[in-house]
Amino acid sequence: MKRAFIFTGQGNEYEKMGEDLFKNSTESKEMIESLKLNFDFNDMCVKENILVSDTRYSQTSVFLISIALAKLLNKRGIYADATAGLSLGEYTSLCYSNSISIQDTVDILYQRSNIMYNALKDSNSGMVAVLLSNKKPLEIDTSKFKCEVANYNSPKQIVITGDNKAIEICSQKYLEEGALKTIKLNVTGAFHSVFLKEGSNTLNKYLSNYNFEVPEIPVYYNYIGNKGDYNIKELLVKQLYNPVLFKQSIERMIEDGVDQFCCIGVGSSPASFIKSIAKSMDVKVDIQVIEKVSDVEKFAKTFELSPIKKILKKRLNKPIIIPTME
Repeated sequence: MKRAFIFTGQGNEYEKMGEDLFKNSTESKEMIESLKLNFDFNDMCVKENILVSDTRYSQTSVFLISIALAKLLNKRGIYADATAGLSLGEYTSLCYSNSISIQDTVDILYQRSNIMYNALKDSNSGMVAVLLSNKKPLEIDTSKFKCEVANYNSPKQIVITGDNKAIEICSQKYLEEGALKTIKLNVTGAFHSVFLKEGSNTLNKYLSNYNFEVPEIPVYYNYIGNKGDYNIKELLVKQLYNPVLFKQSIERMIEDGVDQFCCIGVGSSPASFIKSIAKSMDVKVDIQVIEKVSDVEKFAKTFELSPIKKILKKRLNKPIIIPTME
C-alpha cells in the first residue's frame, strides 16, 4: 500500500476548532505553545472567537492543527510516502516533508496571510464553489464574466473567484448551463486571482529570506499538479494568484500508485474530492479522514490490526514496525 497525506486548506474553520487537540494531546499542546505566534492560539482556536475565520489567523491555525495531527500519526508509526495540500495545505506538505521547519512555516504564513488580507480587504471580492453534474461537462469562459477559476477540486467541483458582482453573474451562467448548485465560500476575498498578483511580488521578496530543503518525500504541487524538482519558492509565489490544480495532483498520485489517502486537518472536503476523482478514474482507494485526536487513535488501531502486522506479531511475539510500502 502506498500512502499519501493530504492537508486541508482554508474555508472550513469554526470556533473552538483547536479545543479537541489541546484537550486530548498534551504533546500537540506543548508543541504549539513552544512556537512564536502573532496571536494566542488558545484564545483564537480553543475558546470561542469569531476571528478564527479571518485569514490573518486562520492560515496559521489550520496549519498548526494539521501538522500536529500528522505528527501524532507518525508517533503511532503511520507515515506518508507522498504528500499534497489544498492551497494553504501545500505549506503543511512542505513542512511535513522537512523542506522547512514548523517555526519558519508559521513566520511565512504570518506574512502570506497579511499580504492576502491587505490586498483583499477593500476589494469587494469573493469565491463561489460550483457543483457540476456528471451528465454534462461545462466549458464556460469565465474571463467573459471577469472571473477566474481558482480551484479544480474534482470532476464535480470547481471554485470561481473574482469581484462579487462578477462571480454572481458567472454563477448564474453555470446554473443556466446545467450546474447543480453554487455555494458562496466563507473566505475574505478572491484567493488565487489577479487581485493577488501585486501581493505575490511582496511574497517573493519575503520568501528570499528562507531556505527550502529538497523534500524528503514527494510533494505534489498546486501550480503544476505534479511532483518534481522545481524551484519551490517560485511555485509558492505563482500559487498565490493562479488556479489550484488539486484534481490533477490527485490523478497523478493515483497514476503513481498511491492507493491510500489520509486527509488531515480541519474539514473533510479533500476526502469527498478524492472519492469523486477515484470514481471518475474507475479505481478503488482507501480514504481516511483525520480531523481529531480520536481519528488518529481509530486509524492507528486499524493499522495495528492489519493482516500482515497481526501475522508477524504472532510469529515474533513482539512489536515490529512495518514499512508503509507493502
